[in-house]
Amino acid sequence: MKRYRLWLLPLLLALIAAGCDGNGDGTIQGPVASPDISAGATEQVSFVGGWSEAAPMPTARSEITSAVLDGKFYVIGGFQASGGNSNIVEVYDPEAGAWSSVAPLPVRLDHAMAATADGKLYLMGGYRVFGQEFSSATYEYDPASDTWSERAPLPLERAAGAAVAVDGVIYLVGGVGPDPTVTLAYDPAADVWQQLAPIPAPREHLTAQAVDGRIYVIGGRWQAINTGAVEAYDPATDTWQTMSPMPTARGGLASAIVDSQIHVVGGEDLAQDSTFFEHEVYDPAVDGWSPAPALPTARHGLTAQADRERLFVIGGGPEAFLSTSPLVEVYTPPE
Repeated sequence: MKRYRLWLLPLLLALIAAGCDGNGDGTIQGPVASPDISAGATEQVSFVGGWSEAAPMPTARSEITSAVLDGKFYVIGGFQASGGNSNIVEVYDPEAGAWSSVAPLPVRLDHAMAATADGKLYLMGGYRVFGQEFSSATYEYDPASDTWSERAPLPLERAAGAAVAVDGVIYLVGGVGPDPTVTLAYDPAADVWQQLAPIPAPREHLTAQAVDGRIYVIGGRWQAINTGAVEAYDPATDTWQTMSPMPTARGGLASAIVDSQIHVVGGEDLAQDSTFFEHEVYDPAVDGWSPAPALPTARHGLTAQADRERLFVIGGGPEAFLSTSPLVEVYTPPE
């Protein structure tokens, strides 16, 4: 798989060199802030439990996105081992431990963002051609008819951000594209997008989760420099608050909620040409971090979801830059 890294590296270097020129042509834009890579506050909590493997994803992919609909994990798009991006949508049923396929996306995408609201799945943004052509489309998936339909497009093109639903509204935070710090909100009922307060520090390849009505935005990178920054967005007041940073600065990571706590796994360090085994847990109730049993296989560009008390870590690349894996590893806390 190393051969795919050879063509990807010059493109990444070109994107980094382009920096934040604000020219609106699809290059990375926005103010540059010094990333916070200091260690986060760590609770005196010891997470135990073990990892196991579940049925692998039928199509090995990285730079994927996912969302939960009717208790099943929909894994969407991304890069394939054969090269190029994908319109594949594969669904994992954690109760049955089995995979199935549903209607593919209308277009091939990587680095897209997904969330669910009112029994529908919404897929937004991403790259049609990595680093060159954004998708500004919003797609709605209806599980009853197994069909995708196009909704109101994004007001600002965006890729490699994070999507989170709160009270039926989908919030899009971080990523790359024009004005990448601006928070975007989509109301599916009205089919309308709104621009909201910007995230304090620009970053992409981040992760985000909602707990008790607040959105916690964690990690990511900017101009290839990883950050451990954590910021909380309150939709009720359209304001941001700085929280305790993650102990391990990393981008290309994933997260899921288990028992009201955010489990953060994996990631990538472009400078070191490496991927992360780290599994760290953030408790919003105390604004603190705790270590947890390491991810068995270091990966980036992965996705994560949770089923009751189990954390499922899906796909991603074991090597930095472009690589793929079908792995599904499951963390189960002790009874």
